[in-house]
Amino acid sequence: MIGSKILHYQVTEKLGEGGMGEVYLAEDTRLHRRVALKFLNQTLREDSDAHDRLVREARAASQLSQANIVAIHAIEETDDHLFIVMEYVEGQSLRELIKSGAVGQDRALDFAGQILAALSAAHDKDIVHRDIKSDNIKVTDKGQVKVLDFGLARSLGAAEVTRLGSSVGTPAYMSPEQVQGETADHRSDLFSFGVVFFEMLTGHRPFKGKHESAITYSIVNEDPEPLSAYLPDVPAGLQTIMNKLFAKNREQRYQSAADVLTDLDRMRAGSAPAARPAFKGRRVLPTIAGVAVVAMIIVAAVFIFRDRPGGPAPTVERSQRIKLVVLPFENLGPTDHEYFADGITEEITTRLAKLSNLGVISRKSAMMYKDSEKSLKDIGAELDVKYALEGTIRWERSATADRVRINTQLIRVSDDTHLWAERYERVFEQIFELESEIAENVAEALNVTLLAPELAALQEEPTENFEAYDFYLKGRDVYERADGVDDRRLATGMLEKAVKLDSTFALAHALLARIYTNDYFNNLNREEPRSYST
Repeated sequence: MIGSKILHYQVTEKLGEGGMGEVYLAEDTRLHRRVALKFLNQTLREDSDAHDRLVREARAASQLSQANIVAIHAIEETDDHLFIVMEYVEGQSLRELIKSGAVGQDRALDFAGQILAALSAAHDKDIVHRDIKSDNIKVTDKGQVKVLDFGLARSLGAAEVTRLGSSVGTPAYMSPEQVQGETADHRSDLFSFGVVFFEMLTGHRPFKGKHESAITYSIVNEDPEPLSAYLPDVPAGLQTIMNKLFAKNREQRYQSAADVLTDLDRMRAGSAPAARPAFKGRRVLPTIAGVAVVAMIIVAAVFIFRDRPGGPAPTVERSQRIKLVVLPFENLGPTDHEYFADGITEEITTRLAKLSNLGVISRKSAMMYKDSEKSLKDIGAELDVKYALEGTIRWERSATADRVRINTQLIRVSDDTHLWAERYERVFEQIFELESEIAENVAEALNVTLLAPELAALQEEPTENFEAYDFYLKGRDVYERADGVDDRRLATGMLEKAVKLDSTFALAHALLARIYTNDYFNNLNREEPRSYST
């Protein structure tokens, strides 16, 4: 790309890249000025949603003419490229300045005013940015702030391109409503601005976590530390402003950027802004009595379902079983979808384990071979299995529907030959049907006869609430990787969310009971009062 000439733009340097494409510095040979060109990724060229989003970016941003917003000059398209021509801004990103420690309290207040001015101009035209973050804000050598990348901008009067239930933005800066897949509005931008403001003042982000799920859980359920934990002298009223920016309920948040500016001016003048109601307290973990109740329910369920008519068929002798290992399916999507691939692998393993003629290696043993360089023959010898099921998973989020693509192969490990292979594609809402279908096809390929109770067990759906199922998979993943009390609390919170969304979700209830019981018998947090929410 560098050195090439596209239309009348001579490309000279790569400036960066993001989720939608790459940005290059170029010379506009007609107007003799430097510009930034934002290209749609070649791999997304045929994606109509991505194309429409880029066009929407140009149209939305071109309506804005304000000193703190990067100007859009044109949108261009050739046989090979689709790109936006933007004002080139020299300077450092706000994130770089924060890392270098170059943003003090006075500069933070100055930058905050300029960012709010940009947001106010956009919101006045009913345009929501939806991805305000320190990386999307540049500061020139003269101290002028420029808000970049309206790639996720949306006119409030335009059709919603992002499907309900999916989220748009950068996790650490997202508002609670964005995290939960709700439609973002101007108040969502103000929450994200609050994250940037907090970051400028303290050098730290307010919502922390080792991985994305931990951060998003914190955004929805936890309050950030007070400014006084980082600043020796917090101006009167500044914490009140921050609290109002971080209100979980957007109705309790600031309703306009102009209102935030007004309160900042009042604070500087020594007049405290009006305080909003105090934050709700954090969730507490369940009582020991709750653990006992859940444990009794589980024990009762074991006896009830063990003897019910049509229950699982008696198992055959272990020596007669066909031994199989389900190796961890490879995640072909973003790294934050790893929990989903691992979760689906376990669900398929669990379904196959219900078949009396199959001896399925436990997931814990199978996970030891995740990313292993060992050959299938070596793995088979170590686990004493004849067959291995392996595959890949890609979870694709789009404007119309989330789709899950799974490629599977059943392999005889003795000679590394494929007995069966299949490619599946379903919408996310058909995930349980997909898990069942894969298990049934594996059984058929191994000539395993399914009895009626086993077929019924394979086709069971653990919940009708797919959001609850997603929380369950995330919570289980966090718990299994937990290396401390904070991780167990995070897992507990996610599972509590799952059972709150579906009070009949037995798998989530069972894992919660396991966590509560383990915590109790390991003397974890006994001193804390607990409450179990359903």
